[in-house]
Amino acid sequence: MRNTRRWARLHGLAVVPALFLMGACAAMEPNIRMTEEIVMPITVGQVTAVQAYDLAAAMRRAGFSDEEIIRHGPVVRNALATSGGAQIRRGKQVSAVFSVFSKKLYVTSRTRGTFVQELGKPAAGSAVEGAGT
Repeated sequence: MRNTRRWARLHGLAVVPALFLMGACAAMEPNIRMTEEIVMPITVGQVTAVQAYDLAAAMRRAGFSDEEIIRHGPVVRNALATSGGAQIRRGKQVSAVFSVFSKKLYVTSRTRGTFVQELGKPAAGSAVEGAGT
């Protein structure tokens, strides 16, 4: 009985450092660390340089405030230009996913659903719709 307790105690002491080391390795993994970011590039769609007014109109339609558009818009544009897609998180939930296919921006928003916006054309009802006329 004593040997069993001693073995269990030693086994427990060996498992704790092993779990600690595994956790430290996971914290160093860049893909796991990135999940804490608000905007995360995702590899989907076509790598495309999206104009700021196109993205701002899409983000507004997806339910983002002006402050959120100013804060997250440049990071989303960079992700679309380098990875072809981006997701924005609010807390632990993904609030929107953006991707580009055939000169169209596909957006899925948790609050506003899914829509497609052609790039280079102002969205209906946007502030830039009547610009230049």
